[in-house]
Amino acid sequence: MTHKYNWMDPNDTEVKTCSICEEEIYGYGHNPQPVIIEGKKLEVSDTCCNNCNDNLVIPTRLTSTNNRKDLN
Repeated sequence: MTHKYNWMDPNDTEVKTCSICEEEIYGYGHNPQPVIIEGKKLEVSDTCCNNCNDNLVIPTRLTSTNNRKDLN
């Protein structure tokens, strides 16, 4: 059985790995789409850290047109 992170419990410290920079993430993390790393389109099930979300994911979302064939 997999452990589901309980964000209401301060003692619950599930650790994930950022799909972009591979740093440790505590908690849920962020959706890394539409970032593509080494030719791999990151999925919703992947996760990224706050730093990558702020500095890479959000700027990519703001500058990308919604008709990129590789994201559809």
